[in-house]
Amino acid sequence: MLNVTESAMEELQRIVRTSSIESGKYLRLATPPEWVGEGDFGIVIDENRENDIVIDFEGRPLLLITSHLSEKLSNSVFDFKKTPQGIGFSLDVY
Repeated sequence: MLNVTESAMEELQRIVRTSSIESGKYLRLATPPEWVGEGDFGIVIDENRENDIVIDFEGRPLLLITSHLSEKLSNSVFDFKKTPQGIGFSLDVY
């Protein structure tokens, strides 16, 4: 399963606290075609789907990932860190 670092969980929790996300909607780790921004992945707001993997934080759903994407990223690390390109989420795929 995808390893989500504490730093990434804290940033996701901050986003949830400071955003106006409708009831029944959650943050989702997405890749194209769902993700249409820059890069290979991003965070979108979406509904929980039947085969989603739900990553909880303090007993509350924090991040959704499709089971298909979760399988592809089973040995990967999702992090939030400062890099020479700036501060943001990273996805290290092994």
